[in-house]
Amino acid sequence: MALAENRQAMLRFAGLSDDTRRQIIDQARQAASQAEMRAIAGSLT
Repeated sequence: MALAENRQAMLRFAGLSDDTRRQIIDQARQAASQAEMRAIAGSLT
């Protein structure tokens, strides 16, 4: 959800390699809070 709220991050995510996207998805799955999810999305911008 945090990624969908940040258009720039979503566009950057879409342009990443499959391996990099998988790493980010794994990080997101391990996020313990909404703040962590936003930080992951923010790291893409």
